[in-house]
Amino acid sequence: MQDIYNDHTYLANNPTWHEEDAPFKAERILRLLRRNAVPTKTVGEVGCGSGEVLVQLATQLPNSRFTGFDISADALALASGKQTDRIGFELRDLTSTGVAEPFDLLLVIDVIEHLPNYFQFLEGIGGSGRHTVFHIPLDLSLWSLLREQMLIESKARVGHIHNFTEDFILSVLADYGFRVLDKMYTEPRYKHWSAKERLTHLLRRALYALSPRLCSKLLGGYSLLVLTENPAR
Repeated sequence: MQDIYNDHTYLANNPTWHEEDAPFKAERILRLLRRNAVPTKTVGEVGCGSGEVLVQLATQLPNSRFTGFDISADALALASGKQTDRIGFELRDLTSTGVAEPFDLLLVIDVIEHLPNYFQFLEGIGGSGRHTVFHIPLDLSLWSLLREQMLIESKARVGHIHNFTEDFILSVLADYGFRVLDKMYTEPRYKHWSAKERLTHLLRRALYALSPRLCSKLLGGYSLLVLTENPAR
């Protein structure tokens, strides 16, 4: 399988590595953490990309230390310039090497849908943190099934080779020992809105106000932010 994360393909399609979404993601992560009082003295991000999520979190968590891991040299080239005395980045596969001491918190933000074997990944990260925040797109919905080209285009453009519903991915996390403590939906973010996307978004917002869960199943577009307690090792 082509390694689009190290042959410049992903970088060409996504030159910012989505760092413009980092403030939004960091704000939602902080919201979830604060309503659960999770320790954050040490934070590791698996699949850190450009590193901007950690940069944003560091401004709000002044007593925390952060380490970002990625297997993409392209991504780390973007992140390396953001290192500080509290933020570091490493080019390595955490599932293979592990860590000497578990992080208080692991972040797995928009990663699972890219991995050929996400089961092996979940097995490999469990012992590297005490808690994990996952952010997972819920790409599978009635709307996307009726318009399958959306899923095919997503695979080609942003590397989503797996598509999930809420119940399915939560069941997988449970299978690997991750106990869900809290969860919330996050809304879709588009750089450019077509007329069709604006209309769909209005419908999505109206349905979401009635039932977020039903909206996710019918129209999709939302992601799931999940706080878990990691399996005992």
